[in-house]
Order: sequence, then structure tokens, then C-alpha cells
Amino acid sequence: MSSEKKTPLKAADTRSNRPILWIGGRGLPSGATGKKLVALGYPLYWEPSSGQAARAVATLQPVMVVVESERITDSLRAFLFTITELRSTIDMVAFQLRKSEPRVPVAGFDGTLLKGSGLIPQIRAVLAAVEGSRVFKSAGIRAQKRIAKLRTELDRLRTLAVRDDLTSLYNLRFFNRSLETEHQRATRFGRSYTLIFLDLDGLREVNARRGHLAGGQVLKDVGEFLKGRIRRIDLPARIGGDEFVVICPETTKAAARLVADRLRQGIQRLQDSRGKSLGITASIGVASFPEDGDLPEDVLQRADRALYEAKALGKNRVCCWGEFVTDDDEKSFLGSVHHTDDATPIQRTKKKPTVN
Repeated sequence: MSSEKKTPLKAADTRSNRPILWIGGRGLPSGATGKKLVALGYPLYWEPSSGQAARAVATLQPVMVVVESERITDSLRAFLFTITELRSTIDMVAFQLRKSEPRVPVAGFDGTLLKGSGLIPQIRAVLAAVEGSRVFKSAGIRAQKRIAKLRTELDRLRTLAVRDDLTSLYNLRFFNRSLETEHQRATRFGRSYTLIFLDLDGLREVNARRGHLAGGQVLKDVGEFLKGRIRRIDLPARIGGDEFVVICPETTKAAARLVADRLRQGIQRLQDSRGKSLGITASIGVASFPEDGDLPEDVLQRADRALYEAKALGKNRVCCWGEFVTDDDEKSFLGSVHHTDDATPIQRTKKKPTVN
């Protein structure tokens, strides 16, 4: 008897993608019986516990369930009832392997009892009858379509949880988590990281002249540009209307400044599908850990303060924290950029100059 959990026995000729699920006992049959099972041409899976079997049925969508049990337990009774309910959806047929008690073990249970010797011929006969029915074939197709639809919807929800729906960059929630993770990693291993804080110049004018749909397309174009101009280990996120941040692991401030200036120049040259300039530029602030702060919020605030300085100096430029002299209002400014929660964009209580 095999004791390896949930491991399929591969057959040379697999005539069906839907396996046989064996529940209970001490494993899949070995010896001559096991070889004959493999010869049937169906993948074989073993689930030792009837308590976990319903999940295995829903996941594997098996063509047959063989339950090996000497007595009816509460968990087994609950499982048999569950797969009876599933039959209307996936055309599931369950079989109970027992040495005695020829009666149906659960009232209303729609299954066939396999008893005594000749187990393999019994399984083969039932499979042939079931597989030849139109109900089985149509139910199998319905099950596959339903699973594909559920997987597609699950993938979509996972994407929405971490991606900005306009630009497909990471959203603020994922950025906050990623920044904290990167800060912990850098702190533990004595590494550095740099934040590139980017704000678009001129998007307000695009919205006013050409409408918000055009402005939305500009944001999409900038998002695609950022994804194509940074390393795979860098993490770009859209954290506000026209604000973007890139986390650059293992990057000094001097190196990040060069990257930021290339991004600035590239954004200035961006064109639409007709070859016309998008009419925007970018002001960028740069700050690094540990040089510019001991906490991730400190580094983020100082990158934002550097961005503010780039705006004040005329826009379309890169400014790093430490390249300018801060005024007496620095503490007030540093307290104005904060995370209110994982889902709320970064807020400012100090108003920026209206230079967009």
C-alpha cells in the first residue's frame, strides 16, 4: 500500500483528464490491483481523510470517487451528502467500497456499492457505462467551462487588488506594503534603496483642452513608458491622480538620479499614436535610505519634498533631497505626507503651488 499523499499514478494511455479519486484506507492500491488501476488510463489521486475529500472533489472534478471505509463516520456521511449535491453540477458518481452492509449508507445517497472480489472489473464496467452517456460528456464540458470561468474571475480579482485599473501599475495599497517589505529587507542586510517620486506637469491643461479621456490616455502612456524603462526588480506604482513612485532596491541616490533624469527626458518626448507630443513633462524628487531617513515614511516624505522643490524651481527637472536648503517650515511639511490607510492616497495638508 502506498503512503504518499495526493500523488497521482501516471498511466501510459490517459483517455480522460478527469481522474479517479480514492478516499480513505492507507493509500492507493499497489501490486496487481494498482497496476490494473493504472491500466484503466485515468490519473489516480488519494485523499486519506473523508473530512477533506469534498475540497478534493471540487478541485479535481473526478470521474469517479472510490471511498474505502469499514464504517460510516460523521465526516464520511457529510461527505457523501455533499457530493450528492454536487452531482447536479458536475455529474459526479460516488462509489463506496465495503466488505459488508450492502445497504446504501446514507438516505438519499445516489451511488453504487462496489463489494467483494472483482473490484477492477466493477470499476471498469461502471466507467464504460458512465463515459458512454451523453449526460456525462456534457456535464464534463460544463464543469471545465465553469472552472475556467471561475479561474478567470479569480485572476481578475487578484489583479484588481494590487493594480491600478487605469495604468496597470501597482496601486497605493500594494506600494505601501512593498515599501515596508523593502525597508525591512534593507535594514536587515544593511542595504540601500531609493524612491523616485514623479509628478506630471501639464496634465491639467491636457484635461482642459482635450478632455479627461485624453488625460486618462496620457496616464496610460506614462504607465507603459515607466514599465519599459526600469529594471525588473524596481517597482512602479501610481499613488494618486498624476503621481507615480518607483521603488529602486539596491540603488544609491546618485544612480537613481541618473535614472530619474532619463525618465524625465523620456516623458518629455512621449508622443501619441499620431506622432504628436503629449504635451507633458515631469517634476521628480529623489530620496534614499538610509542616507535621507531611518523610516520608510521619512524617505517618502523627503522624496516628496524634493519633488515640491523641483516644481517650485520651474518644473521639468529632477531634485534630490540634500541639494537644497530647507526652510523653517520643514517639520510642518514632513508631517503633511502620510498614509491614512492602505487604500487612501497620500494626502498633503500643505498646498502645492498651482503649477500643473
